[in-house]
Amino acid sequence: MAAFLTGEQFCRGVLLAQQKKSHSPDVGPEKKTARILVADDDGFFLKVFTDLIEEAGHECLAVTNGVEALENVRAFRPDIIITDVVMPGINGFEVTRRLKDDPVTTHIPVIIITSLTDRDSKVRGLASGADELLNKPVDATEFRIRIRNLLKVKSYEDFLLKHGKALEGEVKDKSLQLEEAYEKIRGGLVETVYRLTLAAEYRDRETGAHIKRISLYSQHLARYLGLDEAKAEAIFFASPMHDIGKIGIPDHILLKPGKLTKEEFEIMKTHTTIGANILKNPDSEIIKTGMEVALTHHERWNGRGYPRGLEGEDIPISGRIVHTVDIYDALRSTRPYKKGVDHETTIKMMDEHEKDGIDPKIYRAFIECGNTFNKFFEENKE
Repeated sequence: MAAFLTGEQFCRGVLLAQQKKSHSPDVGPEKKTARILVADDDGFFLKVFTDLIEEAGHECLAVTNGVEALENVRAFRPDIIITDVVMPGINGFEVTRRLKDDPVTTHIPVIIITSLTDRDSKVRGLASGADELLNKPVDATEFRIRIRNLLKVKSYEDFLLKHGKALEGEVKDKSLQLEEAYEKIRGGLVETVYRLTLAAEYRDRETGAHIKRISLYSQHLARYLGLDEAKAEAIFFASPMHDIGKIGIPDHILLKPGKLTKEEFEIMKTHTTIGANILKNPDSEIIKTGMEVALTHHERWNGRGYPRGLEGEDIPISGRIVHTVDIYDALRSTRPYKKGVDHETTIKMMDEHEKDGIDPKIYRAFIECGNTFNKFFEENKE
């Protein structure tokens, strides 16, 4: 058989070679069956390519134009696509470009077989994404070798894609496991904080949902003010501990239904320093923030708060936030010594009596978040 065949010689020679199984000794049938799609409007060459592919032990789907090739590629799922250039409708260059632009088919090797031999046609074929270029007439031995090599490449790429997807799946599984673990830890931490404050809450039963609302108010306000998520999260966990020092206040003062005397009020004020002492020397950011909140949530922007009389930004932002929301919730809540009021009345009272003691920036944010605060209170009542 001649190295290159044309016309009737090519057809007869190839078919005779196939029938006699007289291939070159170094190129035998592939052991693994592959699927190969061939597109060519020339019935002569379509028959030649089909016979060569099937003789090599592969499955072949033959179509006569580019449209049919694109329509069948997803269902047939070929390992290699062979396309002629000059076909009616969509030419081989455009077929190749569309295949390579589609994420589903981009990894399928494409062989362009053409009778065009000029440089521009070759460059255009490569630019469209073709993996191999062969000229008509095709050498049968070269054709088999090209198929064999591309199948190896395809096999490696399939392995890498499969391995990559498996790794991606493992990463997603690990990420999901980490998220679930984080949520369990977070939930456990919230419960721990609430249980730590339960000792104080147990002695002041009518503030049962107060600490939960304080968490929600504080986190929302921190985020609205633009604090980073880590700080907002720390305030969320720390804010329920603002009154933990009340555990050290005598019952006759803590639970007194009427107004406190001056001496009693001085004792009540010590719940700030008691709380800070309970939480002192922290290792975690959350407990550090809790200590700040416990100590400074009664400090006032104008310097008239307690226990230290801090003023302005000398008060930690966590303390300023909890100071604001604690006033709001205290006015709305029913206590042994008073009845709670509605949202609108609370805002009016704060504006008339508490505004000077609150950081102006925080107060503006608080007013803008008013509807959310009202929602939190109504959804988490005593």
